[in-house]
Amino acid sequence: MNTKIIFIFITLLIFQSCHFSTAKFKKDQSIDAATRKEIKTLNDKLLGSITNNDSALLQSLMSPGLLEKFISDSNKFINQIHGLKIDNYKILDEYLVNASTDGKSVTLLSGNNNENDYSFVFQSASKNSYVSLLLLNNSTNQFLLTAVYGKYKNEWKLNILRLGQYSSFGKTAPDYYEAARSFYKKKYLIDAVDNISMSNDCLHPAGALWQFINEKKIVDFGNSLLKEADAKYAFPLTLAKLDGKPKIFRIYPQVIKEGFFPMVYYTTGIDIKDTVALFLENKKIRVEVDRIFYGIASDKRFIFYEAFDKMPDGKTDTEHYGFVDTLINR
Repeated sequence: MNTKIIFIFITLLIFQSCHFSTAKFKKDQSIDAATRKEIKTLNDKLLGSITNNDSALLQSLMSPGLLEKFISDSNKFINQIHGLKIDNYKILDEYLVNASTDGKSVTLLSGNNNENDYSFVFQSASKNSYVSLLLLNNSTNQFLLTAVYGKYKNEWKLNILRLGQYSSFGKTAPDYYEAARSFYKKKYLIDAVDNISMSNDCLHPAGALWQFINEKKIVDFGNSLLKEADAKYAFPLTLAKLDGKPKIFRIYPQVIKEGFFPMVYYTTGIDIKDTVALFLENKKIRVEVDRIFYGIASDKRFIFYEAFDKMPDGKTDTEHYGFVDTLINR
């Protein structure tokens, strides 16, 4: 099942000043050990509240401002993360920030000197903040849990809590962008589009707070790919050489536990209940798909197909039947 970005917009905004701040901050190991230990205890409680479905514990970690916004959605948030079946977590980056005054917009630059570098911009609800970026692991994906704490007297409380997809099958948005560029150089246009689609799924793991340094390149390249694909393949695309003239109306990356593979949607004039006739037609469609969409069958285990009796409108159920082309058996 394709796992799209899970995006939770839960942010405490206190606008006392709206100009950018060059706040002082310390990162990772430069933060004093006592503070890092204190935050680790809170993060363990945060993850514990999620894995144990403990809404009361989660709410106890929040600042009054966040609690007011979040209280009605706490169980929903827990259930969404709990449903991911998280194996473990690790710290991506963490920052101790002194904004000099509350209400300032703080910009943090990761400075890790790699393709996954990013900027992180948030509104500081207190003079002292601690940004904890946690990677939650499950079998195929990494999700970024963003926890921004504010210091209130002598106590840290959550001001911002967000969740989004950071990587899929070990690749981040910039990784998929590079893969898309590589496929494009081979003239594998569908593979390039599928990889840029996977890139988009991981592009904003903390929503608007997060921006990869190369985001503009990724977005511009993605837009150019889609424009070229739209011009080359005008969907719905009629397979005029085949009897009944089935029409392909969508191709997208289908995610399963083994990876992601092309899914081809098409309409057919054959009765969906006549699976024998559908299969014979599908075998011919596979040949046409290989011919039209250059590279689509290259270095893949599967191509998935769904035959529909009519174009889905998103409102009513449409009869359909699926096939799997297992390429290693060809």
